[in-house]
Amino acid sequence: MTAPPIRGPRLRAALVVLIAMLTTVMTAGCGSETSVDYDSGSDGDALVVYAGKGADRGILEYVSKNLLGTQIRIKIEDADDDANAKVSAGKADLAFYQHTPAFEADTTDRGITDLSIAGRVNVVPYALYSHKWTDLRETGSWVNTGLVADSITGTSLPHGARVALPSTPTGFARGLYLLQSAGLVTLDRKFGGTSAQDLTITAANVLDSARHLDVIGLSFDEFLKSTYNSYDAIVLNPDQAASLGLVPATDALAVEPGPGNPYAHVLVAPSRLAGDPRVLELTRALEDPRLAGYLNRTYRGANIAAAAATS
Repeated sequence: MTAPPIRGPRLRAALVVLIAMLTTVMTAGCGSETSVDYDSGSDGDALVVYAGKGADRGILEYVSKNLLGTQIRIKIEDADDDANAKVSAGKADLAFYQHTPAFEADTTDRGITDLSIAGRVNVVPYALYSHKWTDLRETGSWVNTGLVADSITGTSLPHGARVALPSTPTGFARGLYLLQSAGLVTLDRKFGGTSAQDLTITAANVLDSARHLDVIGLSFDEFLKSTYNSYDAIVLNPDQAASLGLVPATDALAVEPGPGNPYAHVLVAPSRLAGDPRVLELTRALEDPRLAGYLNRTYRGANIAAAAATS
C-alpha cells in the first residue's frame, strides 16, 4: 500500500526538520571555535588592571592614550597588597605594580600558581654618582694606596677609589651588578638571575676589579650627604639621588641597565587570559620604543624601559 503524499502543514514541518538536521551535520563537519568565558572583572570589553600608584599608573595611562588602538580599552584601579590574589580569583584581569622578585615571592607565599609574567616594562634603576669624578674613562690615576702619594691626572674615577654601596643584601648586590655593567668589576655570574643566590651576591662573588676598587657596604640614609661627599663614588636609588639634587640622566657615572634587569616591573596575567589578543596588544604597547621616550622625557633616567632599544 502506498503512503499518501505529504502536503500542507505536514510538508512544511518535515522540511524544517530536514533543514535542521542538515545544518547540524554541516556545522559538525566544518568545526567550530570554542567560546571561552574568562569570568574576569572586566568592565565590558575593557581590561581591568590593578596598577601601582605613581609611575606604574602613569605608564598605563600614557600607553592607553597614545599607543593602544581604539579597540583596546583598559580600566586602571589602584593595586593593594592582595592584587595578585584578586586577579587570580577573577576580580580583575591583570596586575602591574611589582618587580619580578616581589611578584615571585608574593605568589609563592600565597600559593598562587595560575599567574605568569606577560611583559617586563620598566626599571627604577640604581646609579653610580661622584661628587669629585666626572666619568669612567680609562685612567692611570691612583688614590688611597696608603703607600705613596695620590697620582691623579684628569677627572676620571681613579684606581683605588673607595665606593660606597647600600649595605642591604639587595642594595649591595645591585651595586655590584651595576659596577660590573660599567666594566669596573667582574663577577662570577651574569646580571639577570632571580634566584636567592643571584639577588644576594657579596664581595665574595667578585672575580676581578679592573680598577682596584675598595667597595664598602654602608647604611647611609641618615648620613647620605656626608657619605656622598666623603667617598669617591656612591651607588644610590633614584629617591636618594633626588634628595641630593642629582638627576640620573645628567649626573650619574653609570646607570643600571633596563634590558635583562631582574627588577623590571612586570605585567602579570592569569592563565585564563592566555592568548587573549587584548593582552597581547597591551604587552606590545608596553614594549614600544615610544614608551622608552616617554620615560626618558618624564623621569630623566629615574625610570627607564626594560625592553632593549631598537634602531
